[in-house]
Amino acid sequence: MLAPTLPRKKRVSFREKPAVPSLVHEAQVTTLINLAARLTAKAARIRMGAIGAWPGQIPLLLWLLEQDGLIQKELVQRSSMEQSTVAEHLERMERDGLVYRQRGIEDRRQYQFFLTEEGRRTTAALVRTLESGARTFTRGIPKADLDLFEQVLHQIIERLDAFVTTAVTAPVASDQRRTQARRSKSARVNAAVSGAARKAGAR
Repeated sequence: MLAPTLPRKKRVSFREKPAVPSLVHEAQVTTLINLAARLTAKAARIRMGAIGAWPGQIPLLLWLLEQDGLIQKELVQRSSMEQSTVAEHLERMERDGLVYRQRGIEDRRQYQFFLTEEGRRTTAALVRTLESGARTFTRGIPKADLDLFEQVLHQIIERLDAFVTTAVTAPVASDQRRTQARRSKSARVNAAVSGAARKAGAR
């Protein structure tokens, strides 16, 4: 007797899957951006492994390809990554023979980073991989839609950057105001004490 055939499960496409819980309608855009970023990072790990690079190294390699000899602080600013993360990537890239460092000419306390020949070959392969990946992941999407999507993304990035910058600088400004207020109060107290001492001496 043949075993009963179970009905095949219908494959659910990504479009039919809820991207976020239905209660957070206002967070749809940011949640989808976050999801796209995570999937992009996964795809990058798959594609980058073939050329011996890590996804986190991509912006550093590209910035050094555009301008060799940047210092770590400049790479942090341009890549929008944490300083400790950049330092870890640079150390790994140096161990892997992709970059080398040398003391700065103007400031001997700082190190400039340069691509090695292997680093240039890797970065050239990286550019080709990124371009082919972009073509693969956007295939079939009209150019007008992609252009509009890019414009909207730039606007969102600008707003996010402004929010993060304000959030980081606000506590510093608040601390500075409190310090200034304490100094002003201390100056007033000292002035009052000095004035009282002068009056007492005059008697």
